[in-house]
Amino acid sequence: MGGFKAMFRFICVLVSTVVFITGTGIAHAQTVGFATLPPGAINNITVQVMSKVVQKNSTLRMRVLPFRGGEAVTRAVNTKKAEFGITEVASLTAGLTGLAGSEYDGEPTKNLRVALRLRPILIGMFVLKDSPIKAVIDIKGKRYPSGWSQFPNAIPLSLGIMATEGLSFKDIKGVPVTNIIRGANDFKAGKLDIGFFAVGAPKMAEVNSAVGGIRWLNVRNTPETLKAMRAVRPDYYIATAKPSPIMAGITSPTNVLAVDTVIFVGTHVAGSVVEEFVAAVFANKSQLVKGHPLFRAYNPKLMGKQFKTAKYHPGAISFYKKKGIWSGS
Repeated sequence: MGGFKAMFRFICVLVSTVVFITGTGIAHAQTVGFATLPPGAINNITVQVMSKVVQKNSTLRMRVLPFRGGEAVTRAVNTKKAEFGITEVASLTAGLTGLAGSEYDGEPTKNLRVALRLRPILIGMFVLKDSPIKAVIDIKGKRYPSGWSQFPNAIPLSLGIMATEGLSFKDIKGVPVTNIIRGANDFKAGKLDIGFFAVGAPKMAEVNSAVGGIRWLNVRNTPETLKAMRAVRPDYYIATAKPSPIMAGITSPTNVLAVDTVIFVGTHVAGSVVEEFVAAVFANKSQLVKGHPLFRAYNPKLMGKQFKTAKYHPGAISFYKKKGIWSGS
């Protein structure tokens, strides 16, 4: 009888412990919305991979939320419809300041902070591999995507490249598109002479295969061309894309526009959540690279890179100070 009572007490303690642990896990797990662009965009695959890695290495439950354009992504976080989002820092700055002439003119997104700097995103113009268009200057008078009603950030990005040769949208034959996926599909259908996209994006592999090969236009890299590019957005710079299996259409080193990709977060998100998120990203580069080779360009030591206008969330600052990689005030 004594043995039975002892066993009964042991089972009760065991069950209580399991219930406590499970209950604790449920109490602390939080569903976190991560806003991004539609499937096919480089930002979408980036967020898909990051969400899996963060969820595996934290208590956060990640939910990927695709939106039709970059402005929709930032406004979703600004209005608390999502916790985190992905964009490039020039666009984030435009939103924070309500930049005149931008999609944020008069309607700034002030409730956003940087969580981490991820890596450069490479942006360029591409043509058929046998196209007579050999350089950026050659796009004059040719069919190029315009309008961008759902992805207006493509306008300054395009202008940044055009500016290196003293061009603007007035110099091309604009073909209205809504977003980057539509633009890529129109190129594939022969409606455009020049396409616009992120180098290394999954959609580019599809287009490259469908049309028999693409080629990216080289941007001249001189002090003068860089100055002209930065007159459009000061956060832009010129970088070299190198051949690799994931870089469809890059057959030799090619200069393109670059701008830092950032993961941003709403001011409404608790510091503990942000710190847990950035900690999972900081510690698991190998898992990120396994998810997609583009993460090879991610440097954990540069997660807290300083920007002129965009400021970091206190939760991120706390983590970076602990790791000794914070250089801000």
